[in-house]
Parts: sequence; C-alpha cells; structure tokens
Amino acid sequence: MFNVVLPVKLQTMASRTITNKDYNERINKVIHFIHTHLSEKLDVDRLAAVAAFSPYHFHRIMSAYLNESLISYIIRTKMEVAAGFILHTDMSITDVAYKVGYEMPSSFNKAFKKRFGVNPSAFRDNYDKARDYLKTSKTNKMKKTEMKHEVREVIPRKVIYVASTGPYDGKGTADAWKKVCGFAGQKGLFGPKTEFIGISFDDPHITDSSKLRYEACLTIDKEATAEGEMGVKEIAGGKYVVFLHEGSYENFQASYDYIFGEWLPGNNSQLREEPSFELYLNSPEDTAPENLKTEIWVPID
Repeated sequence: MFNVVLPVKLQTMASRTITNKDYNERINKVIHFIHTHLSEKLDVDRLAAVAAFSPYHFHRIMSAYLNESLISYIIRTKMEVAAGFILHTDMSITDVAYKVGYEMPSSFNKAFKKRFGVNPSAFRDNYDKARDYLKTSKTNKMKKTEMKHEVREVIPRKVIYVASTGPYDGKGTADAWKKVCGFAGQKGLFGPKTEFIGISFDDPHITDSSKLRYEACLTIDKEATAEGEMGVKEIAGGKYVVFLHEGSYENFQASYDYIFGEWLPGNNSQLREEPSFELYLNSPEDTAPENLKTEIWVPID
C-alpha cells in the first residue's frame, strides 16, 4: 500500500467536503422530523438529538441553513399546514390546533393571526366566500373544465430525493432534478420502472414563493443510502384520487385550484395527512409543453 500524504490545503478541502455532506444529511433528518411530528412539542434539545448536533450550536446551524430562526420556521410551518386544514377540510378550529401541536386554542389563534392577519374562523369564512364567487364565475368555468380522475390504492414507493426551497418554477427546482438524476446515474439506480415524482409541500396561496418546499424524487428498487443532499425515504401508500393534468407545468396551479377548491368540497372524500405529489408521465426535454401529461396524486381516506 502506498502511503499518500495530501498537501495541507487539499486535506482541508477533503475534510470540508465530508463535513458538508454530513451536515446536509443531518439537516435533512431534522427537516423531515419536523414535518412528520408537527402535532408534538418540538424543542431545540429534541431536534438537536435527532441530528446528533450539539444543542449549543444547533440553533445557529439551522438558522443559517433555513435563512430564518428555527423557532420561526417551526411556527410558520405549523401555521401554514393549519391553514391547509382550515381551507380544505371541515375539521373544527380546535381540532386543527391539536393537529399542529397547540393544546390551547387561544395560543393557536394568536399565532395564526400573527401569521395571516386574521383569526382562523375569519380565514375560513373569507376563503369560502371567495370560492363561492369563483364557482359562479363564467370566466372561471371557461378556464377550467372537469379533470379526468380515478381512485387508486397503492403500496409505498421507495425514493431518493433532493429538496429545494423557492419558487416551484425556479432554478432551485431545476437544480434538484439535475442532482437527483446525476446521483441515480452514477449509482446505477435507474431502471425500466423508475418514476419521476415531484412533491410540492406548500400552497402558493399561503406560503411566500421564496419559502415553497419541493422535493425531486426518483423511485428505486435497489438499496440506497442517504448521502449529502440526497435523501432516501418512502412515499406513503394507500388510497389516492389521481387527476390527469394535460399541458404546460405553468398551469399546475389552475389544476390544484380545481382539485382543492371545487372537486374536494363537492365530494365526500377526506384528505389524509400526507402530501399530494405529481407523477410526470413524459419529459419537457422531448415533449412540447401542450403535450405534457402529469398525474396529480391526492391522498384520501
């Protein structure tokens, strides 16, 4: 064996690369833990333990990554998830408060009003009035006809993914796809049944575009290990109503508005506590925008 000694500068660079990959893996664990435990108490010590960070430095590390304090991120996420429940389910305000970890409805109301400027009941009432107006609008009816859909029940999907934050049609999303596809190519993870899935966690009507969370995912049938920005997880199985979006990705929001603003309130389906996702049936690299086909999967009970 040759005993190769790197110059000091190269040793430092190699060490930094390993450290950055390790930090990204740990931070991914924390973000995932937050979003799957919103109904629980999420304090700094508990979250630091999830990522094996020192509590002393943890808050500063997360704030630098999130571009906001960890506490602000947790509260904002809880409020935005709560807003989704308020708009798209008939769950009581008290039950919504419990869902996002508030035992006292008064504390929840205060935090919600601070985020959105109105209390939860007024938020729901204003949305209902706006939705009723849009339903009777001839212009809206002309823009969006009923979408093809069917109910499917599936097993969980194992995926590798890269997360991004920012506008859904922005550079961050494109970069996430380049990274996840590059990783899959290097590791030989592409197969004949590979599916391309995008998870858009936030509603652009609720969350600022700079803070929209997205994950570019590829299904895999081999073993893979989290590495740096690359995460590994399962997309929940179960029952979904699957809608077909035909045409440009630029029109996704109109489809989501139809699904959650018209179809869901008019049907007896209840949403499960899992994110919706997009399954891309063809690629914009070799398909004209008007010929793109995408399935939007919405989890229901």
